Amino acid sequence: MRTINGNRAWIGALFLTAVLLAAGAAHAAETVKIGVMFSTTGAGAVIGVGQMQGATLAIAEVNQAGGVNLGGKKMRLEGVFRDDETNPQVAVGRFKEIVKDHGATAVVGGTFGNISMALNEEAKKANAFYMATNGVPEGFFKKGTRGPASFCIVAAAEWAGRGAAAYMADQMKAKRIACFMPDYAIGKGTMKGFEEVIRTRAGVAYTSVWHPVQSPDMTSYLIKALEFNPDVLFIGSWGGDAINALKQALETGAARKAPLFHFWLMNAFATGIPANAMQGVKGQMFWYHDMRGFRDAEVVAASEAFVGRWMKAQKEPPDPYAMSTYYGVKETVRAMELAKSTDPKKMAAALLAHPEWKGAKGPARWREDGACIYRYSTWIVEGKGEAERKEERYPAKFDYARVVDVYAGDAFVPSLKDLGY
Repeated sequence: MRTINGNRAWIGALFLTAVLLAAGAAHAAETVKIGVMFSTTGAGAVIGVGQMQGATLAIAEVNQAGGVNLGGKKMRLEGVFRDDETNPQVAVGRFKEIVKDHGATAVVGGTFGNISMALNEEAKKANAFYMATNGVPEGFFKKGTRGPASFCIVAAAEWAGRGAAAYMADQMKAKRIACFMPDYAIGKGTMKGFEEVIRTRAGVAYTSVWHPVQSPDMTSYLIKALEFNPDVLFIGSWGGDAINALKQALETGAARKAPLFHFWLMNAFATGIPANAMQGVKGQMFWYHDMRGFRDAEVVAASEAFVGRWMKAQKEPPDPYAMSTYYGVKETVRAMELAKSTDPKKMAAALLAHPEWKGAKGPARWREDGACIYRYSTWIVEGKGEAERKEERYPAKFDYARVVDVYAGDAFVPSLKDLGY
């Protein structure tokens, strides 16, 4: 992945493109504005830059196809691009600017969950349509918390924990699971979902070992987890901590003592470690950029088509959150076209009245709580070592896994009743 400093030139080019698009739109009869806000600087930039690229591609494709169709009238889609600097307060201030100063009624954004929660609250106050395209806390979907026109196209951290628990117990037949968790929000959420499901699996014992954020040396924590003699070492570390955890699992020999299962793999993690640190590691992925070999030919074709379009402009394959952001923009536009309006309430109602859609991740549908329910909740991948990486479409470091299974069971998403509906 690019470094944050290395992203500056690209970010500058992106905003220049946005300015040029806006200038071109001035010559059009009318435009539809959409807010686009992600963390292109700060701790979230390793993911947010790819999200911004996904949104930019989607907007370009909408305009290439003639623009937004509002009841037979084609209107150019104009992105109002902003960086939230990985700061909820900055995000809220720029959300207000997008809505009040630029007149956008819809915003697509969110790189970290705390920012998505803040934007959801702001969307309620402003009566705006909000599409989160990142992992969010489960509370985002709860009745009374979720804004009436707020949606999330990814999932909750709790759900990653739920899916992992079900897969490790039901498919890997694990009877002893050591949970290696980061002692902050995403770890707490993952563990909550894990426990909700694992407690329903008879005969499965587990323990949890918590490490602090940005731990440079995780050796003592890994040793403690292995003292449980687990069948599986379940790693819930995120960001730089995930890189350290996977790297040190190789260095300490932890990976030889128990199979590793990561709760939510991303390009940023898998490409940030030596190739051999990924070898044999299993984990969930929201989506992987190489779906070839998966049993559903229609999903493979849709995924390959999206990656092909992406690779025309980029030297690296898309991250799962770049893909989800692309479709987050497309679904926001679909809501406008179904409603024949940019009114947030009408958009939300139209999306729920016509909930089914398909993308690179396969068939999906929107639910009353603003969640997107997929036929294939998560894919299970197995990491490749250096000798196995032979992909020619992009740098070999991105050929880091193969799809070996899928989780499509009922445990991944809680019921509407559980969320207050």
